[in-house]
Formats: sequence, structure tokens, C-alpha cells
Amino acid sequence: MTATTERPVPLGIADPVERARSLAPRIREAADAVHENGTMTDDVVKLLSDAELFWVLLPAELGGGNGEITQALGVVEEICAADGSIGWSLMANMSVTGFAGGHCTDAAVETLFGSEKSIIAGMFGPMGKVAEADGGYTAKGRFQFGSGTGHAHWIGGGANAGANGEIELIFLVPRDKVEFLGNWDVFGLSGTGSYDYEIPEQFVPRDFTVKRVGAVPVRGQSTQHLGLQIMGSAGHAAVAMGIGKRAFEELHRILSAGKGRPGVPPIIEQQLFRHEFASMEARFRAARALCFEVFDDAQQTVNRGDAVSDLQYMRVRQASTHITRVGAEAVEFAYTWSGSKGLRTPNALARCVQDMHAATQHVYVDPTTMVNAAPSVLKSYAG
Repeated sequence: MTATTERPVPLGIADPVERARSLAPRIREAADAVHENGTMTDDVVKLLSDAELFWVLLPAELGGGNGEITQALGVVEEICAADGSIGWSLMANMSVTGFAGGHCTDAAVETLFGSEKSIIAGMFGPMGKVAEADGGYTAKGRFQFGSGTGHAHWIGGGANAGANGEIELIFLVPRDKVEFLGNWDVFGLSGTGSYDYEIPEQFVPRDFTVKRVGAVPVRGQSTQHLGLQIMGSAGHAAVAMGIGKRAFEELHRILSAGKGRPGVPPIIEQQLFRHEFASMEARFRAARALCFEVFDDAQQTVNRGDAVSDLQYMRVRQASTHITRVGAEAVEFAYTWSGSKGLRTPNALARCVQDMHAATQHVYVDPTTMVNAAPSVLKSYAG
């Protein structure tokens, strides 16, 4: 793969976060169609592709954005503030595609990112089965929650490999070798295309496999050394940040209209509301700031050539779960104070409620992440 020396700036905007922000009005306009479709529509895929947002974390030598993890946070936050489902799908594609670009062999990335850059998606928990074969593996499996698979060119699965199943392996196959099973009828994030799918038994060349945990990048920016788990955690944190931000925007829009209940001051003028809003907004911004702090700390560590410590990893997981919980509280706050305006559908605030509650159910922000983080975080205060 030859390095790209000069590339046009997508949309004429160098900063990917500003690029994402510039797309927000069109993302908002497309949101209803995406939710009705159950996955990104072709025009939204093209919009994000033209802006190069699927490839923010892809190494520059493969034509990607060479991004840092805090840039990924900002991009997904902006798109999720426009629509949660579109932002969720983007974050799933962005992290997996970037990781594959940094870790797959030269032969694989020539196929994946040579003449055109692929979009990759999949669920990589070890639900599949693989067996050693000459030059690779025979692989198969049935998977759920394939966010972003509706428009992905390559689909991945996960399985345990090695003599004792000690290796968590990711394997990638072309889209036309996957059977999509649907089954995405859900309460929230309904436009993410998180379909069930089956990968029938087939040969997968070793070039198109990589360790899920403990893989060493073979190319790319220092962000690649953060690993897929931290990339994924950043995506989930950013989803909560974006949906929470949108909920506050919708609350302001509703309350600024000035209509209230007879005999009482407008909510926006009530002292109780003002106190509760300022307190809730402060908690949300503090949780958001914590995310940027811990992810940037991890980024600066790998920029120096050092490995992320166990404490740093646990703080990343802690912060991602925390912003998700606080984000859910912020959305509930906005809905409660919106009155009947938030009750009548369709409205964007109601969708924030649904999407945020769906986001809280993901294993990346499960309460056990706090249980697992506690020993390392507590030990850090030992002095």
C-alpha cells in the first residue's frame, strides 16, 4: 500500500469535528427516514462517506483521517446530537474500520482500503466457531447486534481460537457471504441496522483475522495502540454526550415557546426549574469533561510510546459508564420538564428518551464495569 501524500480536505473542512457539525442539519432532516428504514439510508451513507467520517480513525497511509481518540469522541457527539441512531452506527463503523486498518496485514488492507475504502461492521464477541485450516481458518457463526451492518462492505464475527480457546479472534468476510436475519424491532436506536446475521461456514484467509484483545498494530497513528476496547468505549461515551446535548436543546426550544399551564409562571421562569436545571446541566458537563480527560490521558500515553496502564483502562470504562448513566438522567430531566410537548409524538425529545435508554443496555456500559474499575481506582489513592 503506497502512502497518500496529498489528499483533498473533505468538504473543505480540515477538523473532523467541525466537519461533523457542518452535517448536523442534514442529518436531522434525514432522521425520520432512517428510523423508518431501520438503518442508514443511501443518502446518509453518502453524506458521511463524502465527509470521510467513517474513516476518522483509519491510518493516513490507507487514506484515513489518522485521528486521535478525542477527535472520534467529538465527531460521534456531534452526529448523535443530530440523531442518535445515525451517530451510533457511525461510531460502530468508525472504531471497527479504524482498528482493522491498523491491525490487518498488508494483503488484507490492500483489499479493504486499496482502490476504495471499505466500511466494516460486526459483533465480535466469541459467539462463532473457527478451526485451523491451511492458510487460515474455517469459520462460521450466528451473531446479534450487528450495528452498522446495513451499509457495511465487510462483516466481522468473533470466535475463540488456539489449542485451549485462549485467543479471541476477529474474522472478516465480504458482505455477499453473510446472511442477514433482520430481527431489529426495538424500543430505541431503531435506525442503527443492528441486525442478527449468520456467517455460513467458509474459509477465511489468515490475513483477514486479527486478535480482538492484545493485538499489536502493524501501521498507523499512535491511537491504534489504544486497542479496540478503548476505541469502542469512546464511541459509547460519545453517544451519551450527543444524545444528552440534544435533549437539552429540545428542552430549551420547548420552554422558550413560552406556553405554560394556567395560573402559574412559565416553567423557564420558575425558580425550582432553574435550580434543578443548573444542577443537572453541571453534572452532565462534569461527566462529559471527565470523558475527555481520561481519553486524552490515554491518548497522550500512547503518543509518548508508552502502554496504557490498567488504571487508565479502568478509568476509561468508568467514565464511559458514568456519562451514560448521567446522560440518561439528563434526558429524563428534559422529558419531565417538557410537559405535554414531550409526550406528543413525533418529537425529537421523545426519540432522545428512547435512544438513550437503549444505549444504557449495552455491555460496554454495564454496571459491572464500575465493579471491575473500583479496585484499581481505589488503589490509586494509596499514595
